[in-house]
Amino acid sequence: MTKKKIKDQPYLNLLIPKGSTAGREDLAVQRARINKIDFVAAQKIFVPFSTNMEQRKVALELRVTGKHIVCGYPGQVPDFKKLQCSLHLTEVQGKFLVMSISDQGS
Repeated sequence: MTKKKIKDQPYLNLLIPKGSTAGREDLAVQRARINKIDFVAAQKIFVPFSTNMEQRKVALELRVTGKHIVCGYPGQVPDFKKLQCSLHLTEVQGKFLVMSISDQGS
């Protein structure tokens, strides 16, 4: 007689680390951990309009890895609060890097 395996729900696998106490975790600790996961998932990256193909390749790579990309229009002056973006793609010494909005000073 063999036991049937029950598949775990994918959502629960993300919220409860392996080897955990399986729900016996303090509720405040669990909420803090879930809020951290939500914060990281909700971060948006502003990508200004450009005809530079290297920038477009980097933006596409970010999108493929699951990042939220907000693309700009030609001549747009972005309002980061309205767009809800906390990061932006910028060129530094010929390389495109994702930087915090506060690092830019705007």
